[in-house]
Amino acid sequence: MSRKKSGQAKRVINRWFKERQIYHRSDGVVHFISMSTRTQIALASVIGAALLWVAYASVNVVFKEQIIVAKERDRRVIETVFNKRLAQSQRAYDDVSSLNVIMQREFDATMAEISSRHQTLKAMVERKASVTNDLQALSKSLSDAGSPNGQKPANGNRIMVDVAPAEPTPRQSRVSMLRRQAAREASLQGTVIPPNSPAAPALQQMRSASSDLYVEQVLLLASLEERASKKIDELKLVLASTGVGAENLTAAPKISNLVLAQGGPFVDPSNVSDITSAFFRHANRAALVVDQLREVQNAVNSVPLSSPVLVSRKFTSGFGVRRDPITGRAASHQGIDFSAVWAAPIAATASGTVKFAGVRSGFGRCVEIDHGNGFMTRYAHLNRIVVKQGQKVKLNQKVGELGNSGRSTGPHVHYEVLFRGQPRNPLRFIEAGRYVFES
Repeated sequence: MSRKKSGQAKRVINRWFKERQIYHRSDGVVHFISMSTRTQIALASVIGAALLWVAYASVNVVFKEQIIVAKERDRRVIETVFNKRLAQSQRAYDDVSSLNVIMQREFDATMAEISSRHQTLKAMVERKASVTNDLQALSKSLSDAGSPNGQKPANGNRIMVDVAPAEPTPRQSRVSMLRRQAAREASLQGTVIPPNSPAAPALQQMRSASSDLYVEQVLLLASLEERASKKIDELKLVLASTGVGAENLTAAPKISNLVLAQGGPFVDPSNVSDITSAFFRHANRAALVVDQLREVQNAVNSVPLSSPVLVSRKFTSGFGVRRDPITGRAASHQGIDFSAVWAAPIAATASGTVKFAGVRSGFGRCVEIDHGNGFMTRYAHLNRIVVKQGQKVKLNQKVGELGNSGRSTGPHVHYEVLFRGQPRNPLRFIEAGRYVFES
């Protein structure tokens, strides 16, 4: 079969590419060129290849411009889409950057405000704690003084007088009012952000947390103010029970022809946020009450509320008119008398400075202490004096020993309380110190 096909191919080739001779005559001479079948095939192949190349080149030249135009069009389309997406990405990046700046600025401002409020609250609480600690120390010292017979009250140092009546509005209502007010103040703070902004949820969450913290801080200030006010009322009752009102001890001295001095650097209120201003209005109000508490507490510290005899003793003579133990005639007794064991320690009934330590006519060995605010105490008929003039003494510090010096009928201590030079009943002060403080 293959031989048959091979023979047919040879016949076709021989038919198309017969051996030919090309004659050429030049100068009367005839020349010829013989072209074999193979030569013709090779020549036809070369010519066919050339024709194909010419055809390809022609088609390429014809369609090249169209191809270039199409490619350029595609390139421009791709470039346009890329630039559009790049612009969108840039806008998104700018939006995110702007939101980040806004959120960072608000976060920094919020943290600065929270830090400032925290420091203010910390200082306020520390001031209140300092006053409370001083009052607790005073309460313990007065509780250690015991009762006139040397025994302490059954319930310790409990309050025996009623505090000032509560305000008509219940505390819960005041707390609710403050909470609403603080929430309203907090809601006015911050940069306005469009609701559809991607940062709106995060900013709203941050502002909500900051607002909740602000409300709690305001309530803490209110609680601090309330506790301080209650303690002020209790201390004023202490002073009232002695017969010396708080207004006589805490009132500022009157200064004529003097301008009220004020100062400090100017701070533009536009640089202070509304919420900060509102917070410091609450803080200043609480600070005034705490300062008033400190003022009243300092006044109480100068009041001789303890007993001069801290051991078992017996009340032997009261304040006022009595029968003189030596002459038997009516006489004014400007103090009270306690008898106890010989050489029992005699203690200062409040802190102060020793103004006299020596012998006075009628009093024998005597110690006089200036407590400030117009108060002075006298301890007479001592066996021995253990302090010196000018010495600073503390509450319940030993100043001498019980004795029988001077005009006396037996071992005892004569104790006087003077306010602005006028004698006061010492028993009222001792009773006030014993029963008005809560243990």
